[in-house]
Order: sequence, then C-alpha cells, then structure tokens
Amino acid sequence: MLEDLLLQVINMSFIGGIVILFILIARIILNKTPKIFSYSLWAVALLRLIVPFSFESILSLIPINPEPVSRDILITQAPQINTGITQIDSFINSSIPVGAGAVYESVSPMQVWISTGTALWIAGVLTLLIYSLITFLELKRKLQSAVHDGDNVYTSSQIETPFVLGIIKPKIYLPVALTSSEKEYIILHEKTHIKRFDHVFKVIGFLTLCIHWFNPLVWIAFYVSGKDMEMSCDESVIRQLGEGVKKDYSSSLLALATGRRL
Repeated sequence: MLEDLLLQVINMSFIGGIVILFILIARIILNKTPKIFSYSLWAVALLRLIVPFSFESILSLIPINPEPVSRDILITQAPQINTGITQIDSFINSSIPVGAGAVYESVSPMQVWISTGTALWIAGVLTLLIYSLITFLELKRKLQSAVHDGDNVYTSSQIETPFVLGIIKPKIYLPVALTSSEKEYIILHEKTHIKRFDHVFKVIGFLTLCIHWFNPLVWIAFYVSGKDMEMSCDESVIRQLGEGVKKDYSSSLLALATGRRL
C-alpha cells in the first residue's frame, strides 16, 4: 500500500534528518580540514535516506529507533465505536466480544490523515520530477547549437556557466566567453567532477530530494553538500596544478561563480 510506503519514507526521513543535523555540526568541527572529509560525510545521510534498513554496528553513533513511526497507528487492535459521548462509547466497546486469541482490526482516524498525506506526498514528488524534466528538455533545446571542441567538451553561446550533462557518457559544456587559461582550468575542474562520479551523485541526491521533499533538512543537505562537492573538487584541482596557480584558478572560478551548475 502507498500508505505503508509513505510511513517507511517518513521513518527514513526522520532518521536521515537526525544524521543531517550531526553532519552539519561535524562540518563546523571539520571547518579547517580538507573539504573532502565534509563531503564524504554526506554519503552517510544519503544512505539513511534511501536504504529502508539500518546497519547495526558497535560503531554506530546514532543508536535510535529505526522505526519511530509504526504502522500500528493505522489500525486499532479491536473494533471501536466513537460517538463523542464517553459513557456510551465505554459501554458499547466493552460489550463487543473478542474471541480468545482473535485480533480484530479497524481503521484508525489517523489513516485518513495518512491517506491525505500520501496523496500530497505523491503530488509533490511528481511536481518536482515534471519540473526537472521540463527544465532538462529546455536545456537540451538550447544545447542543440553547441559546437564540439574536442573529446567530450562542447561550447555554446546559449549558456553562461559550465556544467556536466549526462551520466553514462557525460559531456562538458562551456560558455564561449572564456579565455584560454579559464578554459583550461574549468575543463580540468569538470573532468575532476566526472572522475569522482560527482555528476552521478548529484542526480541521486536530487532524486532523494524528490522523495523527501517535505523535509526541510533534506533541502539544506542538498544545498550544503553541493557546496562541499564544489569546494572539495576545487581543492583536488589545485593539488593537481600546484599552489602556484591557486590565485589564477580562483579568479577563473570567481568569474563564473554565479549560478555555476554541475
């Protein structure tokens, strides 16, 4: 049932939200360390949000109930009459026979709320997916005039920021208004993203966001993890190029910082 699925998602979202809070605190502690450490922590939150079971371990830092919202809220263990008058309800309900060992289930008022919530949840998921599909198709239309610039690199006058598009065979798209040095740095930056499969994790992260769209902590995690991804990628590129080019590289990124998309 879809109601059962929603309860499972709520449980994963609740636990994932706690993990996200821990990670946000850990980021403050790890502020002076390489960003790859902060970025790697988000994998824990991602697993908690998409895997419907937890890994029991003596090393677990978050020993919480894996099912904070039980399916039992949808049912009562015996038929119940609710007239609004306590005396009448008590008399009638106490008179209902319950056979030895038998269990009767009746719909709980909570199920009405869960059913409504399920419809709203599905509507939210579909809205985000449809919006992203429309955005993707519009982007593909703009890129029809892109010019091949060697390997998997393309340039286009229809875009203002560089990005990677595609999963199996990712392509790098660059705006035409780049100097030769900027172009070199940005291509290396985007290739580093591809090498680390950041473009894949970004898609998985967005799909996870679609599922948990009702949880504000997941939106925060999606935004902050994206920043950690970019900063850890920048650090990786600088290590490859050497500290001597850090200033030029940073200047190139600054020119493209507004709205940069992976």
